[in-house]
Amino acid sequence: NDPAVIVGSYQNICREVHVERLRQLGIPVIRRITGGGTVYHDLGNLNYTYITQQDGPLDYDRCLKPVIDALNAIGVPARKSRTCDIAIGERKISGSAQRVTGGRVLHHGTLLFQSDLTVLDQITTHHKNDCFRSKGTISAICPVTNIADHLAEPMTLEEFQCRLLNQMAPAGSPHL
Repeated sequence: NDPAVIVGSYQNICREVHVERLRQLGIPVIRRITGGGTVYHDLGNLNYTYITQQDGPLDYDRCLKPVIDALNAIGVPARKSRTCDIAIGERKISGSAQRVTGGRVLHHGTLLFQSDLTVLDQITTHHKNDCFRSKGTISAICPVTNIADHLAEPMTLEEFQCRLLNQMAPAGSPHL
């Protein structure tokens, strides 16, 4: 999607992002229904969502495993990092969040494929506003990287999306 900043349901927007810089760049801020930290979307970012049956508490390992396995199968040396992140080495490539209700879990995440990390840095990483006091969730500051920079052979975002989906979705299963 076009550039946007997506904040978790328990975050203080003014604490998380550089609001004036977002206004200058014309980038909207959107609040989602799940918790977690602030993420940046742009046309070089791939977002995924899936809904599965789940009883009990949040289980990131169960939800991240198919994504990590699919990434590894297409040559991305991905691993779980922290509670709900995916990394290449020590650099984050994905953040995710969940919401459990009615025996189902909605799990969604970002995949930095070829995002403009300069903009990401300007609006989030180094420009948090410490003037605000909040009980809201504070995003962890992590070094990030783009997946495209770590591929053995170049591919477009569309090729990456297709290959990832072919790894994650069983043959013949319906998907959007």
